[in-house]
Amino acid sequence: MNLPELPREPIREEDKPGYEKQIWSPSWRCFCCQDTGRVHAHLVKLVIPDYDFDCDRIPICQSPGCKFGTKWLHLGTANIDMRLTAPICQELDRISRDDWRNTTKLQFEKYRQRIEASFNQIVQERSLTKRDRTDNDNREVAQRKAEIEAISPKQWAVMRKSYLGGDDE
Repeated sequence: MNLPELPREPIREEDKPGYEKQIWSPSWRCFCCQDTGRVHAHLVKLVIPDYDFDCDRIPICQSPGCKFGTKWLHLGTANIDMRLTAPICQELDRISRDDWRNTTKLQFEKYRQRIEASFNQIVQERSLTKRDRTDNDNREVAQRKAEIEAISPKQWAVMRKSYLGGDDE
């Protein structure tokens, strides 16, 4: 039996041919809880500085328009923290959106700088390979030109015949 030859199947998207890298963009609507209903610890620490994710009550998102906080209500008041009011959650949402915007700007700026650095490197490499003639180079070129111009038509015919063979007519 002849075995078929199969193409590769890379696991990671970035290893596939033709992959175009993109900056990841979140799909959630609420940046306070990232549509989980539970306010993220780094945001909670802005309001409760000594917050301990492992032992403290779960802070529930109460941002207007975010319905995900209600799915935690079944835990009862002993396990959830309702002190983060709607205005607090709105402000945490704004802060998180600003952080995301700034992070994206930084990523684009780093990407732009990398492209610019690559471009500058290519330009520099090309400028190193193509250098201006020195005075000595110019004298040598002028001397070769004068020697070629001094060759008579008879000498050209002889050279052509020796290189190409056959008659000159």
